[in-house]
Amino acid sequence: MPDVPSFLQTDNRMLWLLIGLSVAMLFTLQAVETAVEGAWPHERRPTRMLPRERSAHAIWAVVALLVLPGALLTILTLGVMLWQDVERPETLPLGSILVGTGWVIFLLASNDRFRVRRYLASIGPVAPIALLAVLLVGDALVLMAFFDVRPSLDTVREALPIVAIRDG
Repeated sequence: MPDVPSFLQTDNRMLWLLIGLSVAMLFTLQAVETAVEGAWPHERRPTRMLPRERSAHAIWAVVALLVLPGALLTILTLGVMLWQDVERPETLPLGSILVGTGWVIFLLASNDRFRVRRYLASIGPVAPIALLAVLLVGDALVLMAFFDVRPSLDTVREALPIVAIRDG
């Protein structure tokens, strides 16, 4: 039986963070779909929304679309860091905090279990615009972190035997 690689040991915190982020991404995909396409017609009708809510509704869809790249880049960067055993880039902590904050606020705003949606809707378009700015900066920082750790194309080809067979 082959040995388990060191990065797959259960005491590795980064592995558990990667697993947690991947599971959270599943819930986020549903929330993004609801925010972009809208909920069932009987659940959210624009005529029932206050004027401030209606003006912010389109901006929330853009926020939803910015949550995905930041979250995916964070997951991808952590995966590459585990695989290649490289040090954490300097931009990753701040970028992850900004993306994570935007991610959590978006999930709270898209789910009304904690009554946050009504509060953020009463603020109007200011809340999603501020969140949009936070996510743009966070996405840019996480993208820079990924560029710092990304492996070369040859390294990826060597790691995937199917790709190596096709080229050979």
